[in-house]
Amino acid sequence: MHHFKYWILLLLLTLALVSGCANNPLGMSDDEWHLLTPEQQFEARKIQDERDEAARVRRAEQQAQEAAAQAKLIELRRTAPYGDVIQCSITQAKGLFAKNEWHPLLPISIEMHHSEAARKLDLMRQDQTSSNITLKLEFDGLNVKVCRSNNRDCDVMAGTAAQFKRGISRHIKVKNAVDGTLFCSFPLRR
Repeated sequence: MHHFKYWILLLLLTLALVSGCANNPLGMSDDEWHLLTPEQQFEARKIQDERDEAARVRRAEQQAQEAAAQAKLIELRRTAPYGDVIQCSITQAKGLFAKNEWHPLLPISIEMHHSEAARKLDLMRQDQTSSNITLKLEFDGLNVKVCRSNNRDCDVMAGTAAQFKRGISRHIKVKNAVDGTLFCSFPLRR
């Protein structure tokens, strides 16, 4: 008998939650919805369906545009003349987090064409990947610049084509953000 009461209580709670979370078209409250005639309710559902479909189409178009832009960047990097693309990694790095505490960061690598705008880098804590530090990386063909937002507190790696061909490694320190090793080189050509 006790088991039966438990299931009845569970069923009643579920029904209360479902009815309390009614999702009426066009953001209407339950009171507004119940004042409509069946024809008006049908029209409201129809309008909501049209809005939902338009939003789905917009999202699909945006995703297609983002995928096309990403494919274009990949092709640009793949076909670029030697020296126009740089590959960089930040390793053995620590980041400054809350309470002025430094924590080890996961390594990160990036490939970038010199014509690209500054690329955002999210460096994550090794022990808590939900915490990160955001930096920007820029490459102008001979200089790699790593900065906090708005080009503040930057560190720059300058090198010649010959140096980047071999690869350059140097210690970087971005004030109040990151302390680690930056390695950059021109990618090997296939």
